[in-house]
This record gives sequence, structure tokens and C-alpha cells, in this order.
Amino acid sequence: MATGGGRAVEDRLRTSVRTHRVLCMNRTIETAADVLAAARHERAAADDAEAALLELACAWADVNPAGADDEGCLEDEFLPLLRWDCPAEFALAVGLSADTGERRIHQAVHIRERMPRLWALVQARAVQAWRACRIADRTIGKPDDVCAWIDEQVAPIAHKVGVIRLEKLLDEAMLRLYPEQREQEQLEELDRRDVQLLDRHSHNGVGEMRIRADLKDLYDFNEAVAEVAAELAELGDTDSLDVRRSKAVGILADPRTALALLERTEAPAAKRKKVVLSVHLSEAAVLGLDPVGRSERGDRPVLEQQIRDWCGREDTHLTVLPVIDLNAHQSVGSYEIPNRLAAAVDLRDGTCVFPWCTRPARRCDHDHTVADSEGGATCSCNIAPLCRHHHRIKTHTAWNYTTVEPGVYLWRSPHGYSFLRDFSGTLDVTPDSNGEARSDGCQHEGSTPMVTVRDGG
Repeated sequence: MATGGGRAVEDRLRTSVRTHRVLCMNRTIETAADVLAAARHERAAADDAEAALLELACAWADVNPAGADDEGCLEDEFLPLLRWDCPAEFALAVGLSADTGERRIHQAVHIRERMPRLWALVQARAVQAWRACRIADRTIGKPDDVCAWIDEQVAPIAHKVGVIRLEKLLDEAMLRLYPEQREQEQLEELDRRDVQLLDRHSHNGVGEMRIRADLKDLYDFNEAVAEVAAELAELGDTDSLDVRRSKAVGILADPRTALALLERTEAPAAKRKKVVLSVHLSEAAVLGLDPVGRSERGDRPVLEQQIRDWCGREDTHLTVLPVIDLNAHQSVGSYEIPNRLAAAVDLRDGTCVFPWCTRPARRCDHDHTVADSEGGATCSCNIAPLCRHHHRIKTHTAWNYTTVEPGVYLWRSPHGYSFLRDFSGTLDVTPDSNGEARSDGCQHEGSTPMVTVRDGG
């Protein structure tokens, strides 16, 4: 890996920022032309800063090589390994999630090490950083000769090349240099076919589904949707084509109903589908004064009328689950976390509570904020969801966090940066205070904290 020029890059970035600020202070904006000129100047300054951050990402990689016993990160056989925990702190220092920061470091090192023409253009500010990263995303993990071929072909047009053109060039490179591997990749891609209901929906109960399938199967399904949508129109449905196509998906979910519709025969009794819907309502909502609910699979509000529609459908089997009161304090006397406590914590926090992480809480580990070995309680105040990667970072590195109040966490990085994380998001609160209060992690009224003050943040 090339040696880093971190200090030189930092000096250049500071000089650029100072020059930018002086120009901004001296600029007079009076006309529409002035507005556009100022906007172009700001865009150029932002592009320069983003390119400098790519250079700093490489510098960070240079000062964090993996040790002999370090499993490393980046998972790229073509690049040197980095310390497995190094991306997190760089990412949060520049306001990115840990995953996004690791990706940015990967992109930067990949461009510098394997695409020298593109890297030279980034350094010369002839190609915007985001364009270079987009090219990197499509060449990371590819063999050296493929990267070299793409680098040569793309360099003259890197400042304007689009996604479609990039994909065509990559396909051509693989077909020219690795025809058998390309065929194998196509087979492996078929093995990754799936259908996913995405964890997001609108307040009106409209969601999204992603389908990855054989192209021929997708064409066939599209034709079936179109046929059902056309039949609905023939039967007098006056909704738009897009809405009718959406309705067709629901009809095709019951093949017998779809067949009866297409053959204009009497529809059989609808099959009752088992749907588990967790709805959380405030006291005012229960009284009918402010009816708002949230589904288990997302945190967007759902209208009461939509919930009534779901529950009233003849093809839906309704199951009523026990109520989970998120305001109630739950505690057990053992290290093991029962399902009811884990469910309450997951609903309260929503995601992994590491700064800017968005992994759903229900897929995370459940961590004792204050460790059980240090007297930590197994209660809703002292349990937090952490995805496996961030759980390892908290356990095996100098990262640490404390519970400010249930659902609110103060994180500290190895280099002293501080981040406040709650259900609404992450806030960089660096610099930190000079002291820290320690307790058993339980925030419930009536608990007796064990407070110790230590120097340092």
C-alpha cells in the first residue's frame, strides 16, 4: 500500500476551506447571475472537500494496517488488510454510519491502488469524488486486468460517464477476459434470486416489495399483472393503470381468485391468510381522540382506518397479541434476557443503537450496557440492541457507551469523539465532558445507583 500523505492533505483542506470562507465573505449577491455563480462556486468547493476526504480515507487506511493476528476488514483479496475496527471512528468523525464509512475507505483505497488513472484525475480535481466512487463500486473485487482495462477505457470519460455505460464496459471487459467466469457469475446470480417485503411503508399503509428473479420469469409475471389489470378495467374498474396493476398483485396472491377473474367464473371463498400485525396506540388513540398506530415492521404511523380495513378483510385471519407497554419497567434477576424484555427494548429503540446504524433491532444482539460482571442489571434500562459487528466493537475495542436514560445513549470513540444516539437519530456532541457517572445501568425510579467519578472523558 502506498505511504500516506495525511498531514499534507489536511493542510491543503484547511487552506481550501479558509480560501472558500474569504471568497464567501467578499461576495456580493444581487442578481440571478450572482446566485448561479455563487452556487457554482459552492459546488466546486464541496467537490474539492469530498476529493480531499477520499485522500484522507487513504491516509487513515495507511496508519491502520492489520496486525499479524488481526482478521482485518474490507474483505478484498486484492488490497492489504486494515485493522478490523478502524473504519468506525473515521466514519463517525465525518458524519457517516460505520458501514458507509468502511465503504468509503474501501472505495478510496481501491481507486488509489488499482485504478491509477482515475486516482490521478481525482487528485487533480478533474473528476468528482462521487463519480470516482461510483466507478469503484462496480470494479471492487474484479481481477487486476479487468480493473486495468476499465481504468484505461473510463479515464477519458470518467467526468461524465453514466451507470449504463459503466455496466456495458464492465460486461465487455468480463466477456473479453473471463468468458467462463462470466457464465459462472450468471449462474451464481440465479442462486441469489429472492422476494423481499421491505421494512418501510407510508402512513396510509402502502408498502414496497423487491423482486430479484430470472428475467424471463419477471416478464411472465409482468404479463400476468397486465392481464389482470386489463380484466379489472373490462369489469368497470376506473382506477388508473398503475393502481389496477397494484391491485392485480393482491389478486394474484390467491391464484384461484385470479383464475376465476380471468375466466369470468364465480370466485371461490377467499383463503384466509395469517397476518401478525403489532399495533401500538397512545391512550388518546385508544379513546378515539387521536387514532395513530405503528406496525411492527416499521416506525411510520398507520391510520386507524387502514388498520380497520386490514382487520375487516374476509381473507385475513386476525390474531390479537398481548400489549407491550413501553413505559413499564421490566426487570429479571438473571443474565438471560427473556423474549418479552427483548421485544420491549426492540420496539423502544427500533435499530442497533450504535451511532448512525440502521440495522433493525429485532435482528440484533441484546447487550448489557453495564456488563453483568460489573453488577449490571438485566432490565429495560440496561439492555440495548447492538448488531453483531458493533457489539464486537463495543466488547473488544476502546469504544464504550453509557445510558443517559432508557433509549438514549452516549457513545465515546477511542480518540475521544462523542455521539448521542436516541430513537430519532445521532448527534455529534464532541468535545466530551471531563467526568463520567457510573451506575448499574438501571434508570428506573427507586433504584440505588453506584456512582463513581473518574477523570477523563
